[in-house]
Amino acid sequence: MKTKFLAVLMTIALLSMAATPVVAQTGFCKVKGRILDQNSKPMPDAVIDLVSSGSGHKYHLKTDKNGDFFSLGITPGVYEITISKDGKQIFSVHQYNMSLQKEDSLNVIDVDLAKEMAEAKASGQAKMTEEQKKEAEKIEKENSTIKGLNEMLAQARAAQQAGNIDEAIGIMTKATQVDPSKDLLWGRLAELQLITARKDTDPASRTEKYTGAASSYKKAIELAANSTNPATKTLVGPYNNNLGEALAKTGKVDEAIAAYKTAVQVDPPNAGSYYFNLGATLTNANKPDEAIAAYDKAIAANPEKPEPYYYKGIALLGKATFKGDKMVPVPGTTEAFNKYLELAPDGPLAEPAKQMLTSVGATVTTSIGGKKKTK
Repeated sequence: MKTKFLAVLMTIALLSMAATPVVAQTGFCKVKGRILDQNSKPMPDAVIDLVSSGSGHKYHLKTDKNGDFFSLGITPGVYEITISKDGKQIFSVHQYNMSLQKEDSLNVIDVDLAKEMAEAKASGQAKMTEEQKKEAEKIEKENSTIKGLNEMLAQARAAQQAGNIDEAIGIMTKATQVDPSKDLLWGRLAELQLITARKDTDPASRTEKYTGAASSYKKAIELAANSTNPATKTLVGPYNNNLGEALAKTGKVDEAIAAYKTAVQVDPPNAGSYYFNLGATLTNANKPDEAIAAYDKAIAANPEKPEPYYYKGIALLGKATFKGDKMVPVPGTTEAFNKYLELAPDGPLAEPAKQMLTSVGATVTTSIGGKKKTK
């Protein structure tokens, strides 16, 4: 059986009930402890097996969601202790003496797996197979790499905060080269590329940066979608949303629309935001009917958010006709602008909304205390 060693910190506390001066002990021990994983986080569902070296009697314990375990009635004696996770042994304690202590005393044993392994290896007493040694070395290397990547993430963040976006991009580019298998690294790189693209005033350079951001987001999406970690999978929606922006800015409207629709499918709780961005892309692509449908879905997802109403009004305004020199808006146009004003009477788009209403000869209304006031 392949054995995987994790950076585990286990505490076993033995609470005594009685003590006798003779070798033979009577009574029982209380056993409790906690197991932490390689990230010093509680390890739930870890299995602790205690096997008596004398009688062969076995106790089978399991950690709860906090990584804790507890048991009463453990017979004093010498035990072999093994800890397993998902069927794989991760640590063991040999010839552990569970003896009764004086009343009210507490015998605590702290076991830091990484330290224990290092000391055992140094003294030539590590009882590991060659396969176990290779696995331990692999994990040690992985931990070292992760530490280095975390440092690079911190450096990139500091550079960004100092206004050195290009430096931050360089750091994250190097990070993706060190470990191209982490969606987080590609996502962070893409985010920085998107930020610098938005600020670029040179059309050719801006397009190049948006293209780079799209490429990085696609890589992040691929890795996140194939991950077995549920938390990582939740990033597929936001990644697709940002990919949609990058694609739209490079003229790839159909691909951008597909990205927004994917975001909606995989992340329904945030569908309102994705539909809103889809509507904006469709408006810019001169597809008013599709844009209006997207804004309606954004409104249905979050009726109290004002922006979709305003931009729905803009899309509807594009369908207006003229009777002589007078603009005739299609049904729903004035209602959309007035709804924005109702929800955000002092919002950043309030004045433009009023101007739009004036341009079509409509009455500007706001809702105050449940009643409408005509301006």
